[in-house]
Amino acid sequence: MRVSRRAVRGFSMLELVIVVAMSLVVAAIAVPNFMTVIFNFRLRGAMSSLSGLLQNCRMTAVQKNTIMTSEFGVLPPGGPVAYIKHAGDTSAMAATDPQVQLGSPLTQITTPSGTGAPSALDSTTLGFTPLTYQPSSYLPGFNSRGLPCKWDVSTSVCSTGVGYVFYFTDSRPLGKSGWAAVTISPAGRVKTWSWNGANWVN
Repeated sequence: MRVSRRAVRGFSMLELVIVVAMSLVVAAIAVPNFMTVIFNFRLRGAMSSLSGLLQNCRMTAVQKNTIMTSEFGVLPPGGPVAYIKHAGDTSAMAATDPQVQLGSPLTQITTPSGTGAPSALDSTTLGFTPLTYQPSSYLPGFNSRGLPCKWDVSTSVCSTGVGYVFYFTDSRPLGKSGWAAVTISPAGRVKTWSWNGANWVN
């Protein structure tokens, strides 16, 4: 039995071009969305790690009946790191200090600014007016009762009745930057926040 040449031939060049074009269109739509999901996941993961470290700082202060502070630094190739110290310990971060690396795409900032930046978290949203990280004048800490306090670098006094906010942003090659934050209420509650493009959500 003879099989016709038409029955066994492959795809035509036109059919292949159409399939490739459709694949490119689907990829052009899917890749940016996929990258956004990945960056959002990494940003939320970093905030969860920081939240855990702050909780650790609080528990350590209570267990050791002392004042502990949380500090931030930068590790090569530029990623922020958060670590815990005894209040008044001005030495550099040591390998034995509890710490978390937050990832190199992230940058810690004092207040959101620039194109596409969200509004700052305020007392209307939080229920308290937050302080930001100011290492030259004060450091966020917890006292022996587990309450957040402001460790004054010059007087070595830790004042209670304060809350904090820490802002972070990442750089994304395919679009807008992501924004996230971690807050500590005056009662010691630690919460993570992310910016959805219109509002802060937790």
